[in-house]
Amino acid sequence: MKKSLLALAALTAFTGVASAQSSVTLFGIADLALRSTKNGSAGDVKTLSHSGGATSRLGFRGVEDLGGGMRAGFWIEGALNPDDGGTGQNWQRRSTVSLMGGFGEVRLGRDYTPTFLNWATLDIFNSAGVATSSVMRGTKANLGTAATTETRVSNSISYFLPAMGGLSGQVQVSAGEGVAGNKALGARLGYAAGPITVSAAFLKTELGADDLKTISFGGSFNAGFATFGGIYEKSDAGTRDQKLISLTVSVPVGAGAFKGQYTKSSGNTATVDGNDAKMFGLGYVYSLSKRTTLYANYANVNNGDNTKAFVVSQPPTTGAMLNGEKSTGYEFGVRHDF
Repeated sequence: MKKSLLALAALTAFTGVASAQSSVTLFGIADLALRSTKNGSAGDVKTLSHSGGATSRLGFRGVEDLGGGMRAGFWIEGALNPDDGGTGQNWQRRSTVSLMGGFGEVRLGRDYTPTFLNWATLDIFNSAGVATSSVMRGTKANLGTAATTETRVSNSISYFLPAMGGLSGQVQVSAGEGVAGNKALGARLGYAAGPITVSAAFLKTELGADDLKTISFGGSFNAGFATFGGIYEKSDAGTRDQKLISLTVSVPVGAGAFKGQYTKSSGNTATVDGNDAKMFGLGYVYSLSKRTTLYANYANVNNGDNTKAFVVSQPPTTGAMLNGEKSTGYEFGVRHDF
C-alpha cells in the first residue's frame, strides 16, 4: 500500500513539473547512405554510413512562458549512429539553457561557434556527407592550421540580438577553465532581405603559445531559377595559416534540386608552403514529403604535394593516405526528419 501511495505521489509530482512547461519537443534526424570512398593508397571501402545528407541526431527542446514577455528554454541534442545503433550517447552537439524576451536571447552552455555557424549556413551539403566543404576547414584537412577551426565550444555565454528586420547578431565568450584551447571570443553579424543574405564572423581561441584567429564573410542570392552563394574564411596561428573560399549553386527542379560546390584551400606551416587542395562536389536531393528526402552526392578532392585532404573527416580505411593523393567518394541515401 505504501509503495502504491509513493508511486502515485511521485507521478503526481512529475505531472506537476511537466505541466509547468509550456512546450517540450522531441526531434531528430535519421539519415543513412550507401557510401563508397577511395583515398589514394589507403584504398577504397564501401559502407552503410550515417549522416550523408545531414547529421543524424536526437534532441529535446522546450520553452516556458514566464510572463511579461519573458521565456525560459533549453536545448539538449546528441549525435546518432543509426547504421549500428551507436554507442556512448552524449549530448555534445548542443546543450544550452536560455532566457529570451524583447531584449533578445542570453544562452549558456555548449553551442556552435559564430564562425562555424557562418560557414555551415552557406554549406549547401549541410556540413555532412562526402561533398561537404566543412571537411576542408582546419586540421581536419591537414592544411597547416595550429588547431581545428572550432565547430563548437563548451562553457560559453552568448547574446543574440532580438528580431530587428533582417538584422541578426551574436556575441559569444567561453571560459577556458584552465585548459588551453577552451577559452574563446567570437561574434557574428548577418542581414537578410528578400533574395539576399550577407554575414560576417570572427573567432579568437587562446591556444597557449599562439592564438588561433579566424574571420569569415559570405552571402547568397536567390535568382529564382537558382541560388548562388559564396564564403571566404581565413585562419592563422603564429606562422601557420589557412585560406578558404567556397562557391555554391543550387537549382530547384520540381520536388528536387541539383547542387554544386567548389572549395579551394591554401595554407602554410612553419616549414612548408603551399598546403593546397581543391574540392568539387555535386548532389541531387528529392523530397518524398516534408520530412523524407532521397539524395545522391559525389565529391572529388585534388591535393597539392604537401596535402592529404579527405572527402570525409576521417577516411574509413585501414592504412595511411599519402600527401598529394586524390580522394573521391559517392553516396546514395535517405533522410527522415522527425
